[in-house]
Amino acid sequence: MARYTTLSPKELARIVAQYRIGVSLKLEEIPGGFGNSNFKLTTTNGEFLLKICDEKDSAELNMQISLLQHLHQHAYPTVYPILTKDQNHLIHETFGSVMLYPFLQGTHPQPSPNILAHLGEALAKLHRIPPITGLHRFAMGISQMRPFFQEVRETQFATHPFIASLKSQLESMESQLNTSLPMGLLHGDLFLDNTLFDGDKMLAILDFEEGCYDTLLIDVGMTIIGCCYTSEHRLNLKVVQRFLNAYNAIRPLTESEWQHLDCFVHYAALSIAFWRFRQFNIRHPDAQRANTYQEMITRSEQWKIAKTGKLTKTDFFYSKF
Repeated sequence: MARYTTLSPKELARIVAQYRIGVSLKLEEIPGGFGNSNFKLTTTNGEFLLKICDEKDSAELNMQISLLQHLHQHAYPTVYPILTKDQNHLIHETFGSVMLYPFLQGTHPQPSPNILAHLGEALAKLHRIPPITGLHRFAMGISQMRPFFQEVRETQFATHPFIASLKSQLESMESQLNTSLPMGLLHGDLFLDNTLFDGDKMLAILDFEEGCYDTLLIDVGMTIIGCCYTSEHRLNLKVVQRFLNAYNAIRPLTESEWQHLDCFVHYAALSIAFWRFRQFNIRHPDAQRANTYQEMITRSEQWKIAKTGKLTKTDFFYSKF
């Protein structure tokens, strides 16, 4: 778990008192995740997810709430924040903003054909929901990488091999990334730990903190990178096919999207690698997580091997399964 904030008993009591959820009994850290401090809160009224939003400011969080309200109107399967006694979705504390959610019983699944079929359907349905006004562009991509290159220019990281590789790969991909492709509402970070299942039944798509308006193929590539690999970062081609088949049945990819899928899979991997490198080497140095960006590089390489060694354009990228 990424823990940036630790609550004192006094702070916790002040938060709980602002909700109609009874009295606090126990607070437990939730493992997994990189961007917030997450806790399971047990009270006399039940179990809740307490999230301290360490990475977002008030404007970003209010936009996130607006997006969740929009998704609720479209009956999208996610979790929605609980209102305070004063009918607010956010509590602002000196250490950060707090949001409280119902705690859903379920598990983060392992990749399987059935799991990825559900995710393909869910993502395609999300992409058919009209976006709300004011959403930012994809926050882990080029728009953040360019300022980052300037940020590290006079630092010890200026000559780091990852920085040089990131610049080089972006330059080679930029013309494809700028291709005119369908745009819309994105989740932006669809990894398996942002999903919740009961067996093979999908309960919810979680964590819309990176929800944005951008090229839809970013989400498709991100889901492949985030959900179609084993824990050892080996690509599972069968689940990729089930995911694309299920997605394509609801929102058919255009011919141009099929042509650019390979590029956007790599772009998704680079985006997460970039975020992790910046987060755990510069913004919040963490020796245990400093090299986690390399996992995404491994996944990107696995995709290259699969594409060149086992797949052809005819039987995979243009297949309608």
